[in-house]
Amino acid sequence: MNDIQLPEQFADLVRFLPWARPTEVQRNDQRWSSTLEESQAFYTTMLERGPAALEYLNRLPLHDIRGADRTLLNMCLALAECSATVEMYENPQPKYVFPIARFVPVHDTWDAGSKGAAS
Repeated sequence: MNDIQLPEQFADLVRFLPWARPTEVQRNDQRWSSTLEESQAFYTTMLERGPAALEYLNRLPLHDIRGADRTLLNMCLALAECSATVEMYENPQPKYVFPIARFVPVHDTWDAGSKGAAS
């Protein structure tokens, strides 16, 4: 039984499960609600572990990624959201950017693992 919600070889990332949200909007919510220190810790760890995670995920067709593997994929996607905080703004809630609440991607509810085009 896998209680950690991640593939076994990525058990060290369990402390970052809050970042593994299923949609871009939810991942941005995590980014905006985290402290700079939390963002930095996630960013630094995922820069180190991300290549192994992507290598692991790359063996699966996108539409077959489910369960613990999907959680790992969502965590990798969260790195893209978090990188702006660490690399550009050095602040999880920068003042002079487009308000995140106004950013609503039309593809956000599309299941990236599904077959077919987003609607």
